[in-house]
Amino acid sequence: TMFNLKAVISIFTLAVLLSGTAHASNNVTEAYSYCKTAVKEKYGDETRISMKGSKKFAGKLTVQLSVVPAGEARQRMLCKIDASKASSNLVLTDRKGNAL
Repeated sequence: TMFNLKAVISIFTLAVLLSGTAHASNNVTEAYSYCKTAVKEKYGDETRISMKGSKKFAGKLTVQLSVVPAGEARQRMLCKIDASKASSNLVLTDRKGNAL
């Protein structure tokens, strides 16, 4: 039951974070926080994440991440936040732009 509770809390937290991305899209620090949450949701809390850079273009903020899931090799990811869309969606991709 503890796992279910954690899952519900983390899904709720992610929903709250994503709902605030529209105004956060211009703030790299906040965007990085959203991206870290999304990566940890996907790969687990033991994942090590660092920001390698960011780019803003046409209402989109892309955060470049270095991600090391527990027991796995380092990988580079891009976390894209599109403030122009009503849903303010956050998308994780690999370096080539393929969705993860």
